[in-house]
Amino acid sequence: MYLQNCYKGKNDWYVYLIGVLVIMSFYFIGQLPLTGVIFYKMATTGGISEKQMTDFQNSMDFESLGISSNTGLILMILIFFFAMAGLMLALKIHHKKLVDLINSTGHIRFSRIFTGFAVWIVIGAVFEVVSYFLSPASYRFTFDFQKFIPLLIISCLMLPVQTSFEELFFRGYIMQGIYSRSRNILASLVVSSVLFALMHSANPEIAKFGYLPMMTYYFAAGLFLALVSIFDDGLELALGIHAATNIYGATILTYSGSVLQTDTVFKVETIDPWMMLGVFLISAVISILFFSRFYRWDMNNALNQKPEDPNV
Repeated sequence: MYLQNCYKGKNDWYVYLIGVLVIMSFYFIGQLPLTGVIFYKMATTGGISEKQMTDFQNSMDFESLGISSNTGLILMILIFFFAMAGLMLALKIHHKKLVDLINSTGHIRFSRIFTGFAVWIVIGAVFEVVSYFLSPASYRFTFDFQKFIPLLIISCLMLPVQTSFEELFFRGYIMQGIYSRSRNILASLVVSSVLFALMHSANPEIAKFGYLPMMTYYFAAGLFLALVSIFDDGLELALGIHAATNIYGATILTYSGSVLQTDTVFKVETIDPWMMLGVFLISAVISILFFSRFYRWDMNNALNQKPEDPNV
């Protein structure tokens, strides 16, 4: 079981504390390019008004600051390049390899990443088509070829770094760290999902659609990805699903209030957050049922395993 990799290397509580501090430090350093560009705009364009800054913080629409949406996306993703570097350094401190966070086989199962990506895209597209026919007036066609092609390249090349960091950190590093202390799979699932939701608590969706529905959504998303990782004994499916979610949201469809304000093919002005949560939960159940049949999961056994420390 991949959680058993928590016993590899150095796993004292203070080593995990140092590791988290290193990762968070690199995450904050990664925000410096974005901060620098904003200060540069303030110095060269006569300043950014308080209203502009407030609008940007509430919407994450870089064009409100005179910054192109593609440049803004690059600056946002760069934060996670630094965070990934911090994670790699933390693993050095633990004397672990990156693959130790992914599975127990010693190699990455790339076919599962692509399967997770494809299945989640298909399910999402089906629900989107249904939604369009139920309420076509909600959708606005915003395709701009000159902006879309660079966006597509940026999204496909850079967004997987952001999504992979979140999976490696929450469903790998954090889940294994919690299991190393608690010896409890349920605790690993719940605590990592709560932390995943809290990390997204500053997203503009929270202010736009309400704390309760959106934090419930993020917790459910974290729990779903954690369960998939436990059932499949590895992160590959979760890596594919998470990449599909963000690439779809960055290139195909976004909505007012989303953290990803890019030049997508379609935009939706208003959404019902509870409906979005309901669609997500149905999609998650369908995915788990499909994967359980396709990969012959023994879900009950996966949740009740008690991997022991091989060093004892």
